[in-house]
Amino acid sequence: METFHYEASTKDGSIVSGTLEVASERAAVDRIQDMGYFPLKIKKTAAGSNTIGDFITSLTSRVVDKDIMTFTYQLGVLLDAGFPLERSLSILADLTEKKKFGDVIGDLVSQIRSGKSFSESLAKFPAVFPVFYVNMIKSGEAGGFLEDTISRMATYLENAQALKEDVRSALVYPMVLSIAGGLAIIILLTFVVPKFTKIFSDMGEALPLPTIILLNISNALTNYWWVFILVLAVAALGISKYIHSDSGKQYWDRTRFKLPIFGKLYREATVSRFARTLGTLLASGVPILNALQIVRGTLGSESISKVVASVREAARKGRGISEPLRGSDIFPPIAVHMVTVGEETGRLDEMLVKIADRFDIEIRTTVKRMLSLLEPALILIMGIVVGFIVIAMLMAIFSINELPF
Repeated sequence: METFHYEASTKDGSIVSGTLEVASERAAVDRIQDMGYFPLKIKKTAAGSNTIGDFITSLTSRVVDKDIMTFTYQLGVLLDAGFPLERSLSILADLTEKKKFGDVIGDLVSQIRSGKSFSESLAKFPAVFPVFYVNMIKSGEAGGFLEDTISRMATYLENAQALKEDVRSALVYPMVLSIAGGLAIIILLTFVVPKFTKIFSDMGEALPLPTIILLNISNALTNYWWVFILVLAVAALGISKYIHSDSGKQYWDRTRFKLPIFGKLYREATVSRFARTLGTLLASGVPILNALQIVRGTLGSESISKVVASVREAARKGRGISEPLRGSDIFPPIAVHMVTVGEETGRLDEMLVKIADRFDIEIRTTVKRMLSLLEPALILIMGIVVGFIVIAMLMAIFSINELPF
C-alpha cells in the first residue's frame, strides 16, 4: 500500500484535502470519486520529505509547460463536473502552488466577470498561454464545445510533456557521468599531478615524453585556468551572438537538419510537433487555413515555415496538403502517405495525431540508441585520459633508476 495526498472539489465548489492509503494512483482516484468528490490533484507522499527542497521549489515562480498542462487538465475536470467556467477558474486560482500563476488565473477571473470571453482573457497573457492554445479555446467557444476542446488540449499537452520528460530522464545518467568524470580529471591535473612536479623538477630531459606532455598540461591548467575560462566564455558568447543574428539563424536552421544522427532526431521532432499541433487544431474546429497559419508560427524553423506556407497556399487554392509535403526534404514518405490517406478518408485530424504518436516513438527509440552508444563512449574516453595520466606518471617513476647520478 502507498500513501497519496489529494485535493478535491465537492459538489458545492469547496476544496477538501486529505491522505489515502491505496495500492495505486488509479485506486486513489476511484476512492475519491466514491466519496462524492471530484479529484483535482493526487500526489504520492514521499518518505522523509525534504523541507529545504520544498522551500526552494516554492520560490520558483516561473510558469512552465507543466503548469499549463496541469491547469488545463484540472480545468477540464471541473468543467466536466458541471462547474461554470468562472467558478472553476476561481478554484484553480486558490489551488495553484505558484503565486505568479495564481495571480494570472485571478486576472482571468476578473476579465471574465467584466464580460470578456475566455479566449480574449487568455490572449492578454501571451508569455503564459501560446497562440495555438488561445486559438483552440476560441474555436471551442465559437462551436459550443469548450469542454471537449479543453480535454483535447490537455491530452496534447500531456503527450508533449511526457516526451520531454522521457528525453530528460534518459539524459540524466550521461550528464552525471560527464560531470563526475570531468571533475575527477581536473582534480588529478590540478592537485595530484603538481605534487609530483616537484619530484621530477630536476630530471630535465630524462623524463619520458608522455610525462613531459602531462606536466605541461597540468602546469598550464593550474597557472592559466583563467585563460581557458576566458576563451570558453568568449567562444560561447560569439557563437550565441552569431546564431541569434539573421545570417546565423538561417545557417543553423539549414545545418541542423543535415547533422549526422542529430539531424534525423530534429527532423522527427519537427514533424511530430507539426502533426500534433495541426491535428489538435483541426479536431478542435479551427479552419485549416487558420490552423496552418498558427502552426507556422510555433515551429521555430524557417525551413519548415516555408514548407507550411506552401501547404497553406495549396489549401487556399483547394488542393490537398500532401503534395507540398511530398516536395519537401523534411517530411519522410511515411508521413506524407499517412496525410494522403487522411485526406482521402476525411479523417485528416486523426491521421495527423497518429503521425505524431508514431514519430514520438521514433524519437524515444533514437534517443535510447544514441545513449546506448554515448555511455560506453564516455566511459572509454575518460578511461583513456585517466590511463594516460597514470601511465605517464609510472613511466617517470620507473625512469628514475635509469638517471645518471
